[in-house]
Amino acid sequence: MTPDPRPDRTADWTALLAPFLRPGETLLWQGAPRPGFHQPGQRLFLMAFGLPFLLGGLALFVAALQPAPAPGTSDWGFALFLAAIALVFAGIGAFLTLGPVIEARHRATHLRYALTDRAAYILSRFVTDRVQVFPLLPSTPIDLDPAPKATSDIGTVWFHARQERDSDGDRTTTKAGFENIAEARHVYHLIRQMQEQTE
Repeated sequence: MTPDPRPDRTADWTALLAPFLRPGETLLWQGAPRPGFHQPGQRLFLMAFGLPFLLGGLALFVAALQPAPAPGTSDWGFALFLAAIALVFAGIGAFLTLGPVIEARHRATHLRYALTDRAAYILSRFVTDRVQVFPLLPSTPIDLDPAPKATSDIGTVWFHARQERDSDGDRTTTKAGFENIAEARHVYHLIRQMQEQTE
């Protein structure tokens, strides 16, 4: 007996997008980020930074509870306090070390991109369904960021950037786009062609 094929979730994503399309809006392209690390240098730096927190927190947790002090003594209370602090450090380390691995694995299955003749859509399905819409006008700046050392069409197409001031007064830039897609040049040219037609 052959196993059932994996269910096709494309229909689910299309159903999620359909209510947001305006009458006459045509879907030109849809895709998803490639699985794996995007910006691996940054991710590996975070993982290396988090590893001492993870290992140190686990070591402190084990050391705090060995040998086990008698309940009700001051040593027992201090051991519990140290164990709680150790779990906080281990949790931060686990987040920094394992977070990028989990994110890289799940972005390809929980994120979809769509391009129409009017806008770019980013659909995400993490805790809840979310749809972000970015109208593409002739004046919208777009940026093609090819993957380093990529011999294929892999890259990121940026089409939205917003500058904000943080609590310290420093400027930060938030960017949005189709990140780490396999057809980056094709999508970039589709957007450019669409902008030229609407000028």
